[in-house]
Order: sequence, then structure tokens, then C-alpha cells
Amino acid sequence: MSLPLSDAPQPLGAITGLHGDVLQGWALDPDNPDLRLAVEIYLDHAFVALVRADRQQSLDAPGDGFHGFAVQLRPNWLANARHIAARIANQGPWLEGGIDLPAPAAQQPVPIATQVYYRGGLKLKGWAWDPAVPTRHVALQVREGERLLLTGTADQPHPSLVNRPTSDHGFDLDLPWELADGQPHELHIETDRGVPLSGSPIRLCLHPEGLSVLLQRHWPRCEPASDDPLPLLACLTKAQEERFPGSAGFNHYLEWHALFQQPRPFESPPGNVLVLLLGEGSAEDEAASHASLLQQRLPTTQIRTIAPAATDLLESLAQHAPDARLVVPLWRGDRLAAHALDTLLARQAESGAAWVYADCDQDGHEGARSNPWLKPAWDETLFYGVDIVSPGSAFAGDTLLRAIAHLQQTGQVAADWHRLLASVVAVQAGPVTHIPQVLYHRYAGAPVSPHQSLPSAQRQAALHWLIQQRTPGASIEPVEGFPAFNRVRWPLPAQLPHISLIVPTRDQLELLRACVEGLLEGTDYPALEIIVVDNDSREPATLAYLDDIARRGVRVLRYRHPFNYAAINNWAVEQAQGSIVGLINNDIDVLEPGWLKEMLGQLLRPGIGAVGAKLLWSNGMVQHGGVVVGVNGLAAHAGNHLNKDDPGYLGLNQLAREQSAVTAACLLVRKADYQRLGGLDERRFPVTFNDVDFCLRLGEAGKRLVWTPFARLIHAESASRGKEDTPSKSARAAREQKNFIERWGNLGQGDTYYHPGLSADYLTGPYGGLAMPPRQSTPRTVLRIETTFK
Repeated sequence: MSLPLSDAPQPLGAITGLHGDVLQGWALDPDNPDLRLAVEIYLDHAFVALVRADRQQSLDAPGDGFHGFAVQLRPNWLANARHIAARIANQGPWLEGGIDLPAPAAQQPVPIATQVYYRGGLKLKGWAWDPAVPTRHVALQVREGERLLLTGTADQPHPSLVNRPTSDHGFDLDLPWELADGQPHELHIETDRGVPLSGSPIRLCLHPEGLSVLLQRHWPRCEPASDDPLPLLACLTKAQEERFPGSAGFNHYLEWHALFQQPRPFESPPGNVLVLLLGEGSAEDEAASHASLLQQRLPTTQIRTIAPAATDLLESLAQHAPDARLVVPLWRGDRLAAHALDTLLARQAESGAAWVYADCDQDGHEGARSNPWLKPAWDETLFYGVDIVSPGSAFAGDTLLRAIAHLQQTGQVAADWHRLLASVVAVQAGPVTHIPQVLYHRYAGAPVSPHQSLPSAQRQAALHWLIQQRTPGASIEPVEGFPAFNRVRWPLPAQLPHISLIVPTRDQLELLRACVEGLLEGTDYPALEIIVVDNDSREPATLAYLDDIARRGVRVLRYRHPFNYAAINNWAVEQAQGSIVGLINNDIDVLEPGWLKEMLGQLLRPGIGAVGAKLLWSNGMVQHGGVVVGVNGLAAHAGNHLNKDDPGYLGLNQLAREQSAVTAACLLVRKADYQRLGGLDERRFPVTFNDVDFCLRLGEAGKRLVWTPFARLIHAESASRGKEDTPSKSARAAREQKNFIERWGNLGQGDTYYHPGLSADYLTGPYGGLAMPPRQSTPRTVLRIETTFK
């Protein structure tokens, strides 16, 4: 017989304290102590967060020790609130210990505010901040039972801390590879004072090859009638790996390479290979390169090697290339993997590409593998900035002959490798294929990352020649702080096109004023129309400012409908007078006057459909460094763990490059292209993913998208519309995620500009580590490359 409601056991719980901006407490259902309850957090009776009580709790609380919760509250929320309360989710009872704000000073020492996250793989990330000593970097340790596995320090920038005076209290810990043994492990993460982090312990059971491989390997041999579940299980494991991928740190590359970079069976492809030995080096260096050729699976009868002097390069190639199916450059001291030549030969034959290139890594001590360069598919914009394609490349013989002929026709009689490669790019002999496989090993003394290379006057001259072929009047210069990198300044027409910048807003006067004043006074572009779309602002100060800027020439349009970001922008674009439109969030703050000219110069290049900017949080961390599609089956911004001046993986944080998508927080596009595609999808994506969806549709239409680090602005991400912090917002966000997966789920394993061997989970972030397991490894062929003006 059920108890009367008043006699039924009630869940217990309490808020135990607010430490900095982290609220901690516990919640337990005494009638079902194994249940981990969900807790709703309220500020001034408004719901702001949902958290599960499944973490280590205070010692004096009942239960098994793991009914605690911790949730970070934004400082600006706390600054304007008067009371914090919590209750069991779904109309449950309120917890004891509500806090009136401002909270009184703690009588006891303030505990360190911490958070550790684990989402699979061999990565732990989080932050640890000591409110009593805000500048202190907390030391950490990870234990399994009594065994100390590793130590670390919370001294890295972390996006969760961008609103604090210092944000360098994050950590990124790489768990030992030995834990990827398919066995269960329970890890305890503690501070240097022995205090468990919020979220500790974490439990993992990891097989590095993933569920799909385990399924194929261990599914029992059954009678056909009992095999029915297999297709369903295969589908479920594939979805699991796409939505919940794991990753490992780059320090595990040796083990990762041994497991995931095994060669395919030898295929004995037809055709001869000409190996072109380049560069300077000792006799020992040359011997190492030759030794790798003797170890090739391809028969020696199909391999020929030449080592021409620099002044004889073109003549020697013109003599020997006609007899070669492929020409493979090899720098003295570097080595080719034993399966490199047959793989390059087979993949080029399959794709019919004018040239192909593979990934490369670096020789370490005693032949250990290190420092992988896992490359994107062919990206001419990136090539202007840095050459990462040469190590591991292979060119069809007739491609090089066409490039040589083009050099001769343009008066380039004596040419080095850089000039020859620039000519290969210039003649556009056909598709370019990237083979996502490590086939080339740079010598131990080579630069670890491209940004550590020395600048090359020969490459600079070759690129200047190339961009003049593309766009007369373009110029090239070294990137400030990175002399081995280049920036191209694309010329603007004498008659500048009219640009309409569209800024949706609803109140948020401080943000709006900073944005509009930056556009009016801090932007160096004369042919400019600024459109502020007011979505039902109510505050008198905001309305007065809108009247003021209208008198100063800003067009203020009134949009009196429910908030729908996509619909607002579509409506405003229809009324824009410019031939080019810019979508600008009202929480954008201009840093440099030339940002719009930089974006326009990129947009006016042939084939470019949209351009995005480098957006920063106010503390200098990167908020948007391009978008990677497929992260947890969705999409994510790149670069969030970097400061603005960090090089990033392969230097990508400092190089203009092409992307599958960029954010609409600051996006430039031709009005005609925007309208031709129907603008943002206001039905499926009213608030989120509309920009990614639009960019992907733009790519489908044959346009390319560029992200440039040379247009830098501040973006207080979601400061205007807020977070997904109410049930209705969460439900809407879930619908948009579902719609995105349904429309673009086939891209989840294959963003053209992102390597399938790089991490694809939100925890690690794009370029933050190695995918475990890697996604599909089929070659990626780019059919369209840059075209000249007509």
C-alpha cells in the first residue's frame, strides 16, 4: 500500500556554499539512494541551470558519498541577483541553505573552486581556481586507488574563466595509454591539498579502436537466423562513435600511429616513380633518405632517383619526367614510409588527380614517431600562408611538364622548387587529392611546427609571382610575429562596393553602443550602410540611443515579432541597399579600423562565397577561429583554448584559410548569393546552426569560404540572447540540433578542411588532440581550385 503523500520519504539536500562563482551542494532520495537526482538552480525565482547530483559530496552529508553537485554561475548573473535557491527537478522540494546575495564573507577557508570533465578517450579537462589566492596555479594529481598516475598544474587558459580577471587556471591532462585496455578504471582527481575536484572520480572503460571494431571482431559466429541484431548494433555503434567520440593527446602519437597507421595490403600498382632528391644535407642525411627507398614495397625496378643541382632542376625534370607516372620530392635527411610510393601511386591512379599529398610526421629518438602534421584537403588560401603540402607530395609527370612550360612561357628560365610548385598551382592541371595517411617522415632536426621554420626569400618571391598571376596588384608580406608565414593583401577596386552591416538587437544598450560606435567611428570604410534591427526593445535608454543613431545616419528598422535570428536577418537583407551584406552581432566590438577591408579583399577573390573574422573574448582568448563540422556530430568553433597570439596547430591560428563554415556573428557575403540560397533557414534553425547550415549550402553551390585572422574583433559570445538556460530554450536548441544532424549528418565524418585523425569531441576541441578511433580515411579530392578573374 502506498504511503500518504505527507508520509512518503522526501528527498534530502542542501546548498553548502557559493565559492567564487561555483555553487555547491548535495541532493539524495533516501527511498532510492542509488538514484542520482537532477537539481534545478534558480536566481531570484528564475531558472538558470540544471545539474545532476552525482559527484563527490561533503563528508557530513548522507548517502554513499556521491550525491554532490557543483555548477558555475556567470559573474554577471550573480552581480544582479539577490537570492540563490535550488530544488529537485520537476517540481520537487526545495533544498535547504538558500543564499542571499551578496553572500557574507566565509568564516571558514574558502575551498578551491574546481571542475573536471571527462567525455571519453584519454583526455581530462577542467579548471581549478583558488578564490583566496586568485593568481595561484593549483597543482593536481590523478590516482587510481593508491597508485599515482600523473600530476599537472591548472595554468592554461580556459573558456569557462573568461569573465574572471585571469583565465589561466585551466588544465588539460593526458591519461596514460595503458588505461585504453578495455578494462574498467576509476580515477580520483585531487588538488595539491588533497581535495577532490568537482566531477571526481571519473570512471572509464576504453578500447581505442572503438565499438564498431569490437563488434566486428568479437560478434560470435551465429546461425543466420540469429544474426538479425547485427545490422542494428552496427548502426548504433556508428552513431555512438559520431555523437560521443573520444580523443587522446598528441603525446600519445607513437601508440596512436602504431595502431591506426598500418599500411594497406600491397596492391602492386603499375607505373614508374621518379624520386627527386632536394635540399642540402650531409652524406649521412642522404644515406638515410636512400635507405628508405631501398625499404619500399614497390619493386626497385619501378623507382628511379635523381639529385639535380638547383640550377639544373627544370632541365633535369624535363628530361626524366616524361617516363614517370609520378614524381616524388624527397628532402635530404627525410625518409619515406616503406609503403609510401606504392600508396601514392595507387591513390593517384584511383583519383586521377594532377597531384596528391599525404601527411607527415617527424623522426624521434631510435625511430620513434612524433609531431604529426595531419593536413586539411587542398586549400590554396592556406598555401599562400605556409607550405605544408610539399613533405609527402607526389606529382603526375605531365603536371610538372605543364608547370615547366608555364614557367618558360612567363620568362622564368631558372627556377627553384618553390617557383616550380607555384607554377603547378598556377596552371591548375586538375584535381588535387589529399591522402589522410602518414607516408613521409621529416628528419629529427626539422622544425616541429611550420611556425618554427625559417623564412624563405625564394618562397616569398615565388608566391609574389603566383599572386600576380591570380590578381594583379596583390601584395604579400610576413605575418607579424611569425616571419615564416605570409599574409596576402588582396587589392580593392577603385570604386568600392556598398556594404550593408546588419545588427539585430533587443535592449542590451552597453553592448549595442560599443558595437555601433565601433562601426561608425572605428571602421575605415566609406561606402557603408549600418542597419540596426530593433527586436522590440523596451528600455528607455535603449530607445533614446536608437533615436540618436538614426539622426547620425544609421538605419533603424523595427522588427515587432518574436525573436528569430534567422528571420530577422533575412528581413533586413531584403531591405539592405548594399551589394554586399555583413551579419554582425550586437555584442561585436571593433578593435582595428581595417577589419572590413580585409574581409572584403578576401570576398572579392574569385570563387569565395563568404568570409569570417577572428573573434576574441575580451581577455584575448580566441572565441572563433573557424568552424569544424562533425564535432560530436554537430559543429564547433576552433581555437577556443588559444590566446590571440598563439600559433595554434600547424600555425592555423595565424593563417588565412578556407573553412566549411564560419560564424554569422561577423560574416560578409554578397547579397545576391545570400538571396539566391534563401538566406538563413528560419524554420529549422531560428536561433542556432543557421549560420553553419547556410555556409554548408553555400559550399554545396560551389562557393568557398575563408576565415581570416587579419580581421580581429571582440565578441562577447551569447551575451545578448543569453545561454540555453531555460526549459523552452533547451527544447528549442535540441530541435535545432536534431534538424542539423538530419540535414548534415553525412558530413559528420568528413569536413573537407579538417583531418579525420584529429579530435572531434567538444571536450578536447578541434585541433586539441588525436581522434580515437580516427574517422574515415578515404582520400579527399578537391575538384575546384582558384580561378582567375575574367
